[in-house]
Amino acid sequence: MNPSLESLRATAERVARNAGAVLRSSKSEVLQVDSAEQHDIKLELDRRIQEQIRKEIHQVYPQDAFLGEEGGESASPGQYEWVVDPIDGTVNLFYGIPHYAVSVACRLDGQSLAGAIYDPNRDELFSVHRGGGATCNHKKIRVSERAKLDEAILALGFSKGKKTIDKCLELYQFYGGRVRKLRAMGSAALDLAYVASGRLDAYIEQGVSIWDVAAGALMVQEAGGVVHMHPGEQSGKIHLIASSGRIPLDSV
Repeated sequence: MNPSLESLRATAERVARNAGAVLRSSKSEVLQVDSAEQHDIKLELDRRIQEQIRKEIHQVYPQDAFLGEEGGESASPGQYEWVVDPIDGTVNLFYGIPHYAVSVACRLDGQSLAGAIYDPNRDELFSVHRGGGATCNHKKIRVSERAKLDEAILALGFSKGKKTIDKCLELYQFYGGRVRKLRAMGSAALDLAYVASGRLDAYIEQGVSIWDVAAGALMVQEAGGVVHMHPGEQSGKIHLIASSGRIPLDSV
């Protein structure tokens, strides 16, 4: 028997909260760096939290596939797949910036069915299942009602490749004089949750990974918004535009 969407959502919520508790306790730790690149940092904590999430999910759904930022395998056709970013915003965490989240989603044949994004610093749990709406701390959320571009707040995500960074800078120049404010906050999952909850009007990213957006994209859609995804410049990356659907983004 296939699990209900509600049970998948409940599992995503639980494991995301548990992972967030570890993140809160890690603030007193000396963080171990596995690797550091020009635009990214990988921590031992990423691997540890992802393994915790994997074990908790497989206690309930041992037959499901598991794919995370720190490794895993994609699902076979017809197999449920859990897609996880244990720390979305690792650089923020490492530098002491309290803006990062755990993202957990369950997909089937490439379609997100349920998910949760947990912000341990604000104790905000965003969650969703297909056809069941999106919530923040179990209160229903909706995308922004703003319809004028000059009243909008947009988040633009900087990717790691030169071409995608250059494109993002072009978008900054284009939108800088047209919107109320631009933001680059460093967590794709939270940017999507903020679009879903009406805090942001749109989020644009040139090269994001599926584990960053599998939960958040569904949240935006279930909150009444619009999401467009297609292959990005880099292999395996996604060009994503998520918005309320009410403001003009024709130039993108």
